[in-house]
Amino acid sequence: MIFENLKKVKAWVPVDGTYDLGSGPRLTMEDQEESYPLSRCISCCCCMEACPQFNESTGFVGAAAISQVRLFNTHPTGKALKRERLSALMGDGGIQECGYAQNCVEICPKDIPLTKSISEVGGQVMRQAIGDLFRK
Repeated sequence: MIFENLKKVKAWVPVDGTYDLGSGPRLTMEDQEESYPLSRCISCCCCMEACPQFNESTGFVGAAAISQVRLFNTHPTGKALKRERLSALMGDGGIQECGYAQNCVEICPKDIPLTKSISEVGGQVMRQAIGDLFRK
């Protein structure tokens, strides 16, 4: 299930791989320190198992997928899909399904700051949704 949710939110850095891209953009030490805890996810699904909102009736993508959205949206190359990732979290099973029980962050064996990711990505989703209303 986690891999379907990661596909839904496009949790990858877009490169086509048909030619040598050379070294990627440099990340500041500050950006590296913020990204590293998020990159430690081992896809164990503990956060999803502990979440009362993660079930078939809500279709909630779960904390792991939301945290990966945060990780890839902060990556200089990953930003290319930022709007698409945030749009995916606006629909059914998106970030609005989170009830903030915070079981995810309590059970995570890698101490990933999942509730911070949910909060930050939630704000990004809201800003994009409001911006989309004014673009119409």
